Amino acid sequence: MNRFIVIKIILLVIIIIAAILRLWNLGGNPPHLTPDEAALGYNAYSILKTGKDEYGQILPVIFKSFGDYKPGLYVYLTVPFVAIFGLTEFAVRLPSALFGILSVFLIFRICLKTDNWKLAIPAAFFAAVNPWLIYFSRGAWEANVALTLTLAGIYFFFKSFKYSKLLLLSSGFLALTYLTYQGAKLSTTIVVAVLVIVYFKSVLKIDRQVLVSSGVLGLLICAPIILSLLHGQAGRLEVFSVFSYPRPVDYMQNFLDEGGEKIGGINYYLFHSETFNFLRGVMGRWFNYFSARFLFFEGDYANPGHTPPNAGMLLLLDSVLLILGLMYLVKFKSRFKWFVLAWLILAPLPGAVSRDQVNSIRSLSMAVSLIIIVALGVIQFFEFVRRFKFKRLVYVVFCILYFGNIIYFLDSYFVHQPTHNAKYWFYGYEQVVQQIWPARENYTKIVFQQSYSQPYMYFLFYAKYDPSTFQKQANLVLTGPDVGLVKSLEKIEFADINIPDLRNQNKYLVVANYVTLPEEILTRIPEFKLVNDVTYPDGQVAFRIVETR
Repeated sequence: MNRFIVIKIILLVIIIIAAILRLWNLGGNPPHLTPDEAALGYNAYSILKTGKDEYGQILPVIFKSFGDYKPGLYVYLTVPFVAIFGLTEFAVRLPSALFGILSVFLIFRICLKTDNWKLAIPAAFFAAVNPWLIYFSRGAWEANVALTLTLAGIYFFFKSFKYSKLLLLSSGFLALTYLTYQGAKLSTTIVVAVLVIVYFKSVLKIDRQVLVSSGVLGLLICAPIILSLLHGQAGRLEVFSVFSYPRPVDYMQNFLDEGGEKIGGINYYLFHSETFNFLRGVMGRWFNYFSARFLFFEGDYANPGHTPPNAGMLLLLDSVLLILGLMYLVKFKSRFKWFVLAWLILAPLPGAVSRDQVNSIRSLSMAVSLIIIVALGVIQFFEFVRRFKFKRLVYVVFCILYFGNIIYFLDSYFVHQPTHNAKYWFYGYEQVVQQIWPARENYTKIVFQQSYSQPYMYFLFYAKYDPSTFQKQANLVLTGPDVGLVKSLEKIEFADINIPDLRNQNKYLVVANYVTLPEEILTRIPEFKLVNDVTYPDGQVAFRIVETR
């Protein structure tokens, strides 16, 4: 059989595997929508029904949402799926899943540009089964769509060396990432810089008119984002950037007093300045992304909801392949190796400049360079084992071990995560809405415990609340630089729970967590009657629904 036909068949099988792993039970696992997922879905529903976002803005490019001003491409990608499947978890997550499948194909095509199909096939396979990419393909993560657009931009960038006009497509795809994900302002900029530096000589050979046109196209697409930054709509970046949090002056002075130093002295500027402190922190967090704890054992330990239990961002056996891959990369005769290495080194920066010790979503693009190196490791492994007398046995043992690693991850994700990570995925809001929304007319008022989980959005989403009706009453009260709160929806009030005030009310329905409404309060206050406990899959109480009488 023709070699190219075999490659196409293998690639098709890999794509099918990727599709199954990303689409299977997509609406049910992860076990609940995050507030951002619900917001993306409801705004898509609002655009579909009215042509406006939840606040009545006509076809915005940037969505106000919770006050974080989300780039809106994901919302518009979701609109046709909401039209087809309704306002459901599956519809909201499907764009990300499809882009995740496409990313596997694009990684194959990018690696194929090295004229090495032996690299392209394993790279596609490892992308298909990679825990990091699977995890963020199965939720409505804008970062996942942005990564796929970045891969498309990289692919057409390489193609433009032969067909100059394709640089316009590359510029367009890369620019669209800025309209997709907040973190693309840094992650995509890193990729563009690395591409231009590594392939500078090739870029200079591209027709100058095409270069200028591509730059102009990119700037035009990015214009709404640039304007939003100029108008102060960068709250999310400011809040998560470590540079927004200098040390308190009192703390600094007390620290300097220990050595008889002072702010402004030479020792301060040499050893204790804010610049030095920030750089030290960024470097420390950058190294965290290359730790075995993050890559192979615990994953995103700073954000448990970003990783299934007892699993890393890569499979455990990838650790061996990474070492072999780095050895192979050293002798890899192509500028492509410098691109992969530079991307690997710089990809953690968007996460390193944030406050989290690690953050797998902000460093998502790091997965691609790691996957390519793992694929190179397989090539090195097979070349090394080829000398062995019992090489077939070694191949079989390796495949069994790797397949076992995959099964371990799938067990962690599909079997354990829906229960283990339920609380991190805001489980319980859907169940509460389903119970109290149909019965709302039976009560004078419903008081729902306010939180930054944005409970109002879950009512809008799961009740399929009429967007035109909400647009007339939408009122977001800003409580921080990147977030606000909605305090009411019809007779539902979202507020802190004040027990003394509520016990004097009649026919109120109160919803709060078990910490705010523990059992001893229910037994001590006769005016409170427990209606129902909404529990996590493991049986712990998520919400307590109480009626006043």
